This record gives sequence, structure tokens and C-alpha cells, in this order.
Amino acid sequence: MKILVFIALQLSQPRCIKRIETFRKAGFPIKVYGFDSGLYSSTLKKLPFDVEEIITRDKNVGKLQKVKFFSATIRRIILENKNDSIFYFFGFEIASIAWINGCRNYIYEEADVTASRSSNSIIRNTLLAVDKAIIKKSRLTVFTSQGFVKYLFGKKHPKNITLMPNKLSTYFDAEKKATVKSSDMDIKHIRFGFIGLIRYPNTIIRFAKVIGQHFPQHEFHFFGDAEKKEYIDDELSSYKNVIMHGAFENPKDLQNIYSKIDISIVCYDTASGNVKIAEPNKLYESIFFETPIVVSSGTFLEERVKEYNVGYAIDASQDNSILDFVNAITKEKIESIIDRMKRIPYTELIDSSDALITRTKTICE
Repeated sequence: MKILVFIALQLSQPRCIKRIETFRKAGFPIKVYGFDSGLYSSTLKKLPFDVEEIITRDKNVGKLQKVKFFSATIRRIILENKNDSIFYFFGFEIASIAWINGCRNYIYEEADVTASRSSNSIIRNTLLAVDKAIIKKSRLTVFTSQGFVKYLFGKKHPKNITLMPNKLSTYFDAEKKATVKSSDMDIKHIRFGFIGLIRYPNTIIRFAKVIGQHFPQHEFHFFGDAEKKEYIDDELSSYKNVIMHGAFENPKDLQNIYSKIDISIVCYDTASGNVKIAEPNKLYESIFFETPIVVSSGTFLEERVKEYNVGYAIDASQDNSILDFVNAITKEKIESIIDRMKRIPYTELIDSSDALITRTKTICE
């Protein structure tokens, strides 16, 4: 069997770790290369697999320097492993550089459609053309959202695409589900929470500030690192009911974290086009841990929340929308959502890689 050579833009990303470990457990020979930008770096000390090389990258360098650095590094890795290998690229940045350098023996996993984030039509269309070419030339492309398929190809898409929504890892089994205890929310003291990389100042940070300014009886909890230090500004820090807990270990700490919040805030900023089409793992986490979810309106995620009927959708870029939502929360509504979450089979929320493993074995034989 050929070796699967993984290259990850951010190796500490839980999804990448989960995917690599899935293939390792399935018996594939693997080699792992990954970049580290400093986010959740502690995770890299506890990886469940060996790593050939962790490459430190400086996020503060200019775009030209960044491209040169990535191009040289990825080209070197490809040349070192060109024989008897299938490459597995996480993300458009890695895949596009490899593709431009002539690599055609690869699997491509896309969890962020880079083109969708550009407001410039010329740049967006160019990136879309490159992305579609990478997908069509891949041995297999893995999408983490059905929204990506619709955005890129509409109703008719290439047959080399497989869908792998970013569900929970198999770490969460029946035994762990049995220990989940829904929060008995105090309507007079609601604990809102955001779990993950802290960003989106126009929505997530805004929501926390609204709680801090207008609802001293409630709390807003942040679990995770901040993408930029300036997001945690003086105003946010001044509110005693906005609490920063810092980095955490995924998946080990998730159950404890969700037990500390009543409502999960996942209002990503729709100014980023990718947010409109993504299907974040927070949907499946929230259902598993029986925690109602609040998402941004006008997104594919809103469609999924409505399908499951497990939360709310609001325009979190407007203070009034947040104020109206918080003021309208009732204990009865929250309890009815939790009741629906309890009735969703937990197996529907857990990652199943059977189809992906089968297709990849065919490629690697």
C-alpha cells in the first residue's frame, strides 16, 4: 500500500488531527508534515501519531514572503516523498501551491472555500477556477459541508467528491453520552458561551459586549485563544460578567466546558463568504452536549439548525437584534430545544469514516 503523506496548514487543528488519526487506526502507512502558527501549540505535544516535521510559520510576514516560504517548503516535501506516496492536502493554500508545482497524485480536503471570502469578483473567479481545477484533478476531494458543493458546482458535481461533515470524533462514545447532563438554566442568570478560536469582532465579540453592557445578571464565557490580541480590547475586558478561560484541550475538555454554559453562541460574521456555506462542528457538539445553539441568519448553518430544530438564528451584527433575542429567551423554549436534542441519536453526531476509508484504500492500493 502507498504511503499517505499529510500536509496540514495548521497541524493543531482538531479536524486535521482527527482525520490523520482515523487513517492511522485504519492501518494506512502515514507520514505527517504540518505548519504551526502558534495557535493551540500545546496540542502538538500530545499528538497520537508521529510527525516527520513541524514547520513554524510567522503570521506577521508579508504576503509575498509567505508565498515564497510555503512554496519552497511544500515543494521540498513533495520532492522528498514523490515515490510510492499519495499526498493528502488540508486546505486550498497547501493544495494550490502543490498543484501549481505539478503535483497530481493527491487527495484534497477542503473545510474553507477561500474564493468565497473575496469581495473582488476578478480575484474570486480566479480562485474559483483554480479550486475547481484542483478538485477535478484530485484522486479524491473531501468536503466538510454540503454548502461547499452547492456553492462550487450547483446540482451537478464531479464524482470524486465525498462529504465528511465536521462531526465529533469517535472519542465521544455511548459511555460519554450517558454522562451528559443538560444544564438546568436559571432564566435570571443565563450563561452564554463561545468555544473555539476567538475572532469575528462584529458578531461574537459584539454579542459578548452587549451582554456585558446591558445584562449584568447574565454571563458570557470565552473558551479558546484569540486570533488577534486586539480583539480582547479594554471595553470587553472591563465587564466583570465576560469571562476569558483561555486555551483548552480538544476533545478532552469539551464535556466540562459545555457543562458550564447554557447557550452556545456560534454567530460567525457573514461578511466572510465562507461562513455562509460552512457547516461548523459546533452544530454537532451543541446537540451532543444538549446545549441550544445560536447562529447567524442567512447561512447554510441556519438551514441545518432549522432542520434539527435545535436553536436560533439572528443577525448578531446589530446590537438591537442581540438585545431582542436575549430579552425573548424563555426557560420553556430552551427546555423544548434540549428535549429535541435528547431525542437525536448520538450516532448521528459522531464522525463515520467508513466510506472515506474504502475510497482511499482503492486509491492507495
